[in-house]
Amino acid sequence: MVVIGSISQPFQKEKKTCSKDASLLCLQRIKKIQRYLTDEKIGGVIAVNGIDSRYNPDCRHFINFILFGCSLYKTGNFSKYFDIDTDEVVMIIKPCKVELYVTHMQMNNILPFLTKVHDLQIHCIDSNISSDENIVEDHKVYSFISMTQGIEVIAVPFSSGAHSFDPMAIEKWPLLQAYALEDYGSQGFFGLSHKLVPFDFEKLHIFRDFDLGSVKHLLKDTSMLLNFQWNTMIKNVSNMIKNGSLDSCLDKAIDPVASYLKHGNQINSSHDETFFLLENHAVTRKPLFITCSVKESPSSLSCGRTYFIHENIDSSDLVLLSSIYDAMAATAHRTIQRYLSTQNESKLAQYFSKKFTEKLGTYKYPQLINFKASSVKINVILEAYDVKGNKVKEFSSPKSSMKVFGVSISNICSLQNTKIVYKPLVFQDTFFESHILIENDDVSANDSELLIVTDVIPTYVQWNHFGEPGEDSVPCSLICNDVNTYEAMFRLENNTIAITSSYSTPLQIRINDLKEIRIKKSGSIAVAVYMEHASNCLPPFLKRFCLVFWQRGKGIRFSSDTLLPLFREYNIPESMESLPSDFLLRYENIVSVKTNDVSNPNSSDDGRLIESAYPTYPVFASHMMLSSLGSHTYNQIDVNPTMRADVPDPFIFVTLLIGIPGSNQEKICSIVTEGTKQDHHFIVLRQPLGSDELFSALNLQKALHMLSKRGNDPIRVMVIVSAYVEVPEVVSAIVQHPDKFVRQSCHVSSICSCVDLRNLFVSNRTCFPKIVEQCSEGWVNNIIVTGCSPTKQKGKDDRINFLRTINPSCRIIEVEGNNFIDKDSLDEICAVDAFYESTLPTSRHLTAPGWFTLKYKPNPPFIPISYLTVSFSGELCKARFMSHLKSLHQKEGRVYVDRLMMSGSIFYVGGRTKFSDDSNLYTLECTPRSEAISLNLFNKPLPPGSKNCFVFTGYKITEEQVKHWLQGCAPKPPAKKEKYTKFSLSAQEKEMLKVQASREQLPEGWFYNGSHYVSMMEGKKMEHPLFDDIVNRFLEMKNKEIELFNQKIDATKDSSLFGS
Repeated sequence: MVVIGSISQPFQKEKKTCSKDASLLCLQRIKKIQRYLTDEKIGGVIAVNGIDSRYNPDCRHFINFILFGCSLYKTGNFSKYFDIDTDEVVMIIKPCKVELYVTHMQMNNILPFLTKVHDLQIHCIDSNISSDENIVEDHKVYSFISMTQGIEVIAVPFSSGAHSFDPMAIEKWPLLQAYALEDYGSQGFFGLSHKLVPFDFEKLHIFRDFDLGSVKHLLKDTSMLLNFQWNTMIKNVSNMIKNGSLDSCLDKAIDPVASYLKHGNQINSSHDETFFLLENHAVTRKPLFITCSVKESPSSLSCGRTYFIHENIDSSDLVLLSSIYDAMAATAHRTIQRYLSTQNESKLAQYFSKKFTEKLGTYKYPQLINFKASSVKINVILEAYDVKGNKVKEFSSPKSSMKVFGVSISNICSLQNTKIVYKPLVFQDTFFESHILIENDDVSANDSELLIVTDVIPTYVQWNHFGEPGEDSVPCSLICNDVNTYEAMFRLENNTIAITSSYSTPLQIRINDLKEIRIKKSGSIAVAVYMEHASNCLPPFLKRFCLVFWQRGKGIRFSSDTLLPLFREYNIPESMESLPSDFLLRYENIVSVKTNDVSNPNSSDDGRLIESAYPTYPVFASHMMLSSLGSHTYNQIDVNPTMRADVPDPFIFVTLLIGIPGSNQEKICSIVTEGTKQDHHFIVLRQPLGSDELFSALNLQKALHMLSKRGNDPIRVMVIVSAYVEVPEVVSAIVQHPDKFVRQSCHVSSICSCVDLRNLFVSNRTCFPKIVEQCSEGWVNNIIVTGCSPTKQKGKDDRINFLRTINPSCRIIEVEGNNFIDKDSLDEICAVDAFYESTLPTSRHLTAPGWFTLKYKPNPPFIPISYLTVSFSGELCKARFMSHLKSLHQKEGRVYVDRLMMSGSIFYVGGRTKFSDDSNLYTLECTPRSEAISLNLFNKPLPPGSKNCFVFTGYKITEEQVKHWLQGCAPKPPAKKEKYTKFSLSAQEKEMLKVQASREQLPEGWFYNGSHYVSMMEGKKMEHPLFDDIVNRFLEMKNKEIELFNQKIDATKDSSLFGS
């Protein structure tokens, strides 16, 4: 991810913050669009929001769809819901990249939604110049030109249901008109430079298919509201039954649901199929059952139920009808599961009929002895709908549509009078499914999850004309054999249990009929009492149930002081097992709801609201996130962490230290190994210096293979990766080792991303390539930062806040100036199972789909990184080398201020060398951008024949450039000396020669008179008569030395650092 611009303030939480699901959904939808662009060979889809597109509603909806997870049938401005202004946003999604223009005020709010998106580039102007409107507008136009440069075909968001696509209307957008102005380089008309095509909401399956975002909106905005109105209707019918006015006022009972469908759902829909039907089925003066059916618009959410009125506890027809309905509901869920596993809808009716007959045969009521299941008529339907509620004719995309399964059973004759035929019993459910392919021990299999949306609608209701709770009744919660929980009153009457609820017939069970009880306590909050009984007087769905007594209302005291001792007095078997799994899940859910007040309608936590109504939603959500990515294979341990118990115990525990070159991994490794040497002994693996690549999966796999031969004793391994790579590339090399034994022996313990804050941004807020990807949520457990500013308080550094926004779930560890990491942080780094936390696998598969099967291919860095390894046998001059390194910073600093990058820019220098004036071997790391130079002694032995070696990374650097730079660091050869002449003698040399001459014997005819040399033939002289001869001999000797010196210089003139 690349961020261009600046972040003016630390990231702050808004009134409505970005959840983890929101960022994952944003990533998921972007990947779907990118796949479509790749398949259709479209260069990108662009959306311009605000006045620069004349407030185009399609662009606004597209941005809401991508960033905030809105659904196709919810076209309002979702940014208001998140308290985020998106008027100036410009977004373009390319097949391998996403670019976004935002103002500095929007940056803090929008970035959290995009933290999972790799290869993201955000254009944002600096806050210190944002007050100048002209500069801001120029920056926006230049950013737009940069974003669209090089793209031939550009798609524009468009809704064919509202208007026709007109490229000329798009050309009139102010931003596109500015594109053609000469002030910005006269790019020409936008429509002539690029081919504009529609990106149609109405036709593209991307917008019509259900994903987790549209499912979540359906659950929160539709299902829960419908459930509330439905329950109001049930209470209305209950009151009418008590008042005896059901026959005359039945239409009034449906007012809550009818009003909601007609007025409460403020969506303009083209569907005419919306209905709510409440029918009274009576064969005598009083009705026996009521069928309720609904189809909501525009989503086509459908539900059907049959509820009974318990007039006479000995009614044979009531037992018959309720048994048929109970078998219908149970078999319907079983049939849905059957469809989930087979994905074949052709034989569902036959399957339902068979299992319905089997289920009905298990009921041992006397009233059913002479009843034949074959006498009834069964009608089964299975329909699929898209997001807009349109029926999907073909089931070609089962993962992305909403299914409605319905069954009606008719031709049911009364047991008391065979001439009476009851109207059909109805049951209908709406559900979503999710399918993925998992792999376990090299064996692939399908894995499925199911979410029944209408589970929140009560499956069973039996009203009664009698049974008011007494004064000695104890309030409790009743969990029946469906997914709902009912409020009830409990009391004991003459050794008989009496349970009264407005949703069901009174339960009157003799204590002697109890077969088994189970007890589940949750501290002092609640006590659950699960009961199974042998009474034949109650409907099948009440054959087993669970009562939950709460601390409020003295329920716990009643259960412990009265109820349980009474059961023991009657010797009722008390099982030590926990509650059955289906009851246990709902019990834990209602305890969570009660203790956390999740049911509060004013709660702003949508996730908790949904989970309170759908306990299985978190599992389904993670599963659906994976299934929506396409046909990828996933690790079964990631999908179901409990499977790890079946995997052989590993003994090689790998901790990764990953970062771009210059992130101080070696220093951090030394701190960790030294700080934990009493508890752990780490074997450190690193890429050999001088390799052809920064990271080699093959070299790592060879090293792990050698370690696996050491035996089964635990081995702690620390792998240092200093390269512009993504974490999935490194992890795949370990978990997908070609040797099965090594693969099962290795265990990725934790992954730590190393970041030097001084080397985080290239320019302003443009991150160095792959840094954000290496800090990605789901992959990294800890971010270890160095280069912290000593003048800033802990937690006040904007750069650290930036990293925390990118990965809010990981721990950020700051290495203090004295190279110290506290013990708690060391324990986090050395944790054994941090990488396999249950909340991380989904993020991993979403950010790098296909990584587990080695199909994930990361995009190259947005800046083409050059990597060169240079070896040499010569020695460097330490002073010249250090001076050259410092000049690198001064040079690169000027480059980065002026522009993003320049050909020949060096990002990192590292390696080992000897100096001409020092016999020791040194290791060096230098990052010009951060002015960081680390020079340390290297005390480890080297293999014979090893040379000095350096690694260079940068933008478009060449080997010739690097060698020339290194040659400039070599010791400067001495200059050739010029030959001596009389005129080049120094005064000191002349005095020395005079002294030497004074010791020479005078020639014949010469004498010294104390002040002059005198000859009768030549007169007087101040100098010795042989002084010239002495000077010539001295010059001849000196010039011979100079010739020898110059010959040596000539002999070494052509040699260099890179010579033999």
